[in-house]
Amino acid sequence: MPKSMINKSSSSIKKKYHQKTLSDSAIYNTYMRLLDVEPLFAEYVWMQISVFDLSELGLGLLYNILPIDFEPYSIDYTFETPTVDETLQGIWAKFKPVDFSKLYTWMTDFREYIIENFKEEYQADLLAMTGEKAIYGVTPYARGIYDPVLAREFVRATFHKLRLLRTPDESWKSMLQQIADFLEMIGVTDDNIFNRIMMLFSAQTQSFVLGLSILGRSRLSETEGDYAKIPFLDAQGYIHDLKFRTLDHLQFGFILGVTPLGYGLLLPKNSIYKLIDGKKNPSFIKVLTEKISGIIQRLTMSAWSYSNYNRPEEMLDYHKSEKANQYDLLQAQRRFVENWVYERIPPDEANPVRIRQYQNAVLQAISWKAKRHKWGFKSWEYMTEEQFKEWWLNYWESQGLSRETLNNLYGGMSLWLERLRESKLNLGKKIQQIRKRLALSV
Repeated sequence: MPKSMINKSSSSIKKKYHQKTLSDSAIYNTYMRLLDVEPLFAEYVWMQISVFDLSELGLGLLYNILPIDFEPYSIDYTFETPTVDETLQGIWAKFKPVDFSKLYTWMTDFREYIIENFKEEYQADLLAMTGEKAIYGVTPYARGIYDPVLAREFVRATFHKLRLLRTPDESWKSMLQQIADFLEMIGVTDDNIFNRIMMLFSAQTQSFVLGLSILGRSRLSETEGDYAKIPFLDAQGYIHDLKFRTLDHLQFGFILGVTPLGYGLLLPKNSIYKLIDGKKNPSFIKVLTEKISGIIQRLTMSAWSYSNYNRPEEMLDYHKSEKANQYDLLQAQRRFVENWVYERIPPDEANPVRIRQYQNAVLQAISWKAKRHKWGFKSWEYMTEEQFKEWWLNYWESQGLSRETLNNLYGGMSLWLERLRESKLNLGKKIQQIRKRLALSV
């Protein structure tokens, strides 16, 4: 019998969770480990977020999506010290979302964005590219931007989220292709997004590009004439000698043999970005560096965020810990689902590997439309239940599971699926809501 089927006592589950995350020794150990990994974390953040943010800004010009609409580009938090009353309720860390629309108004308007970040001689051409939102039956053909909600949502955030969930290139590309086929997106869209991100990743380590590369990790590349030359693996699995000169070439420039027609701009040799006062980084680079620096500086606050809403007396005794109880209830839900699936797998598929796949599939059906931390998952939240079911069936069938068995499982769980999603969300935020309310009532 799989380990997940073995019933462990509620007390042992809570005790182990408490020891590892909520006890005073766990908080201290977490803090010290975070100090140990800070150099590695800093490198990882610079390498991941810079590529994500810069690729999204490039896609924004090509797909008419404002900087403020992209995630994770427009996501950041600041740390605030809790009040005495909040501390008594176990609130050790307060993270407040940054409102980029107030700090940088140019993120909310294409005209301001282009004027703020690009040289004057190129502004008119770039502004001409930004079409108005089209209205079906009113706007003349090719005079506006039609905006299918789901397709836009995947380009806006989800494709980048999937890069974190599916780190191997082939796994990520396969999922992009499956989603693009399901949404009937233009065939080259998923390839273009894949290629842009992979070009930036390659240039980040294989050459030195201002605004992208990292001291100590990046190196000087080979050159051919006035251009840098680096190896690059495209969405079709072909290796190219990619030739470019500046950051904007990688973000949205037309590169012969790689970029489909209509998905890149013909750019001059020199960058079209505008330097502030003729020598400082463009505004979008300033935003990027400040955000990444803030994330790195707040790393050790993670020790307190893990143990948030955890009173001093709860740190000493797991029996008194409401967060340990919350964790146990969420795990009980998971065990119920896994046992339910285990009992419904046909005998000819009842091997441990296949059972685990079906369990993961059902857990995904519950959780991907019920996320508290939602960036990248809103695409599935916006789907109707029928749309989500069709996508879910297609995805797991492509992973080798039986469509008939998947259909039977979805039909069976439809009786309690929505209720379990609501319960999961409510359980996840219950303690936070209670503690904040008690702190205000003192």
